[in-house]
Amino acid sequence: MSTPRHASPLLAAAGFLAAVAVLLWCMAGLSRWITGGQLIHEAGQRASTLRAGEPPWQWTLRRPSDLVASRVFGHAKLGITPDGLEITSLDGSSFELGLPLAAPVDLAHWPLLHIDMQASHAGTMGLRYQSRESSTACLADPAAPMSSGTTSLSIDLQALDWHTAQGEACPPPGVVAYMLRLSMTLPPGATLLARSVTTHSPAGRTVPGAVDRQLADIRLSSSDGSDKWLPNTQQLSRYRAPVVRLPDGASAETMLLLRDRIRQYWPAAIIVPSGQALPDHTSTRMPPWLDGGVCGLYLVWLGWLAVRQRPGVVRPWTEVAAIATGPLWLIAGLRWGPEPSLAGITAFVAALVYGGQCEWRRRPVEWSWWGRGRSDWLYPLLPLPVAAALTWADGHHLLHLDGRHILTYLGWALLQQWAMLALVMGRLERTGLPKAAVILVTATLFGLLHTPNGSLMQLCLLAELWWAWCFMRSPRLIPIAFAHAASALLVEAGLTGHLLRSLEVSARFFL
Repeated sequence: MSTPRHASPLLAAAGFLAAVAVLLWCMAGLSRWITGGQLIHEAGQRASTLRAGEPPWQWTLRRPSDLVASRVFGHAKLGITPDGLEITSLDGSSFELGLPLAAPVDLAHWPLLHIDMQASHAGTMGLRYQSRESSTACLADPAAPMSSGTTSLSIDLQALDWHTAQGEACPPPGVVAYMLRLSMTLPPGATLLARSVTTHSPAGRTVPGAVDRQLADIRLSSSDGSDKWLPNTQQLSRYRAPVVRLPDGASAETMLLLRDRIRQYWPAAIIVPSGQALPDHTSTRMPPWLDGGVCGLYLVWLGWLAVRQRPGVVRPWTEVAAIATGPLWLIAGLRWGPEPSLAGITAFVAALVYGGQCEWRRRPVEWSWWGRGRSDWLYPLLPLPVAAALTWADGHHLLHLDGRHILTYLGWALLQQWAMLALVMGRLERTGLPKAAVILVTATLFGLLHTPNGSLMQLCLLAELWWAWCFMRSPRLIPIAFAHAASALLVEAGLTGHLLRSLEVSARFFL
């Protein structure tokens, strides 16, 4: 019996789809593994802080950026000294210092506010808090007197008389996630040197000496949805910093959503993935000197490759590795966060510069910027209705996006597609790999450049499979970049927050 004519194409298609399915599964697993490691790191740091009796929340005042909006609210002048921030009262009216809240703070269990400062003249200290953006602001003014030359002030927040601006009674602060301000009143011309603010608790240590794979005060199950779980009254009254176990098999997005929800009730909770123990010592990131040293070696390698380039000689695998290493080191290496790694940024830029000069000297594959026909513009837009369907099925009302943000993202999409399609895929096509394998490798690298955002990695893999095929069919960059930007902006405006946590990548995904 003869083999059907279409057996080979069907087998190839099945193999391609199987490879895509495996890649999607691997990306979800990679996201879950990295996120679990991040949660272990956060829990280890929090446990070490509590065991040592150190303040779980502290604000060191050295630069204007250590204050909300980098300024003083009111009629006062802000200055910088080697010892801290110097604030000068201009007219004797009250002024406020906003303390940044990157995460909720628990002022019910850690109600002792220690303020390290020095005033040149006597005055008064007040406080203002607002638990959430939608809640009412509460005041305690005055909260404590400040004498001339005061070097430290300790205030029990639970013992103050709190009220609204209209004079209505307020409860003492509990979990505060939106606003915490210090309000001072000093004579005109008087100065205040503010050094730090810390929170303390009158109770003793609450964290066990070791957290093994099974220990848990609260254990969440897979049925505890991130938007439905609520602690009961007994749990709220019993624990200050419970050890909370996340559900077994939870995705990265679910783990982070549950982490954020738990912190609404216990900001000091020790949150750990299922079946994992806390290390005895807090893990540390790569030291800056080692990060810089590796970056230096990478730059030397790129320079050596650039010098060795000869007309007509293409080393596709070497050049792909050289171009991809820098961006992957920055993004997948979790070096892009609130305080980005200078070495990581340098490696990222160096990779693009190297790729650009390679492309300028010789193009392995000819391409152009603008589309020549209607199909060049229409084909890349296929992911746009898919994004619209996902937004309709699991999204929310569209958020307003600033025009500058839209233009910036269009430029960012063009840079990404230039790097992935013109630089990387253009060289992969010279390796002798089958076209399907070239598309798979290109899309996989594009997905990894969105590590550890699992859902985004998967969406980017699927979209880049299509855009890589479009570029192979008709190598025109701007139509693909436009389709990329349109799809991503629609997802950002209508889908982020549930199925897709955000469009953030690297360490910013954990914020």
